[in-house]
Amino acid sequence: MPQESMPGVKIPTSLLLSLGTIPVLAVLLGSKAVLQVMREVGEASEEIFRGDRLPILELETQNSEQVSERSGSSF
Repeated sequence: MPQESMPGVKIPTSLLLSLGTIPVLAVLLGSKAVLQVMREVGEASEEIFRGDRLPILELETQNSEQVSERSGSSF
């Protein structure tokens, strides 16, 4: 005689499967949203670090003259 592990109310397998589908779909949709946000953040950070977005720095002419004197060439 088989013994039941949990006496009482039995829940049909199809109902458990239906209830388990909702979290799986939520994870799939959530991962798509996270992926899209990460792509947008990556593109935005790429724009920040582009050379044409950075300010033009004025280099000291004294440093460039010392380098040209050491190499033996002049501009």
